Order: sequence, then structure tokens, then C-alpha cells
Amino acid sequence: MGNDEHRLYLSNNDGWEAHVKPDASREYCYFKTPGDEHFHLLMIGEIYLQKGHEKCCLNCATRHGFITQERMHWQNTTAAEQPPTP
Repeated sequence: MGNDEHRLYLSNNDGWEAHVKPDASREYCYFKTPGDEHFHLLMIGEIYLQKGHEKCCLNCATRHGFITQERMHWQNTTAAEQPPTP
């Protein structure tokens, strides 16, 4: 049996927000796929992350460690990365 979990978690929010691309306007992922010399298009209906003007597809977000499928990811952060307790 495979893993039926399809949840994604932001490893460290750091200002990233999730969006869905609503139309056919030309918008590109901020990062290049390794080995490519060009930036790749975000597609209609694609879920992506955005921080300021930077837009990042989920493949690149996973590769750069912005998102994870690890449910307990918050337990693996260092004390400096954890939010302060009230």
C-alpha cells in the first residue's frame, strides 16, 4: 500500500502564502529546475507559494525545503527556528 497522505506543510512560514493561479496570464516560478536555463510557467489552477513578488511552484518549494510532507516537521526545527512561546 502507498502513502495516501497528500498534506503539505510549510517548514517555516517566513511570509510565504499559498495561492491558486486563476487565469492564463504569463507568470513564472521564481526558481529554475536544475539543468534548465529558463524559468517555468505556472499553469491555470496550479497551487503555488508566494512571498512578495516571488512565486514558487510546489516542486521547487519542495526542492528548496519550503514545504514538506512530514507531519511532525515542527519537532525537527532548532530552538532558533521555533516561534517564541507566549
